[in-house]
Amino acid sequence: MHRHDLVYLQPTDAFTLLNASVPSSVIQAVDKMIEAKQSFTVCRQSTSYISKVATSHIENHCKYRLALELAAPPKVITSPLALETLILSLPSNIQKQTQAFVTQCRDLRADVYAYGSFANQYFTRLPFVTPTSDLDILIVVHEMDKLSEILVAIEAFKQFAMAKVGLRLDGEVRLHGYKDVSFNELIHALISDIPTVVVKTLTDVELQTMDVLLGWKPYECERFIDARKRSLIL
Repeated sequence: MHRHDLVYLQPTDAFTLLNASVPSSVIQAVDKMIEAKQSFTVCRQSTSYISKVATSHIENHCKYRLALELAAPPKVITSPLALETLILSLPSNIQKQTQAFVTQCRDLRADVYAYGSFANQYFTRLPFVTPTSDLDILIVVHEMDKLSEILVAIEAFKQFAMAKVGLRLDGEVRLHGYKDVSFNELIHALISDIPTVVVKTLTDVELQTMDVLLGWKPYECERFIDARKRSLIL
């Protein structure tokens, strides 16, 4: 189980809504989400097992971020929403490039998922996506020796989406199976020779040194920087 995984609660599952004050109609909406088999998201935990999930809801033009504490670990947990599923929800003139990006990552032994506003809108059909919304993605890296190529692909796709439709790309890469790092922060650290980055796991947030996290030798960093520069000559 990891951050961003999807949880499907059952009507019999007991929970406590952690939000101190929300309208009663929003509380009722949570029950309706469960009845409709709408997914909740695994967030950072205080224990090694899943005890907290989160979701978002829009009512009367107000967006509510809701946190639930579960009485028992959930029974149904799945991977996050595949970015490929969202392609037809994206602007038409970046759909082909998005599919190419997903395919490129797959060829590099990485899975691409979506979360945030675009995923929330897909699941709820509520208007979470606005003109200023980012496209939040999670890239699970299965082979660390492919990471430099994956980061170059991310940077190229990020530049394309911004140039074509003004869509910002944000999110994380998952390294070693459980360490989530902002890919924008990671790329910045690599090209700026910053020695540490923030790493998030299911239960912790900590600074970790780049050499320990990546295990890269100096020439590998240089190779990444050179490849990134080449990728921006479009």
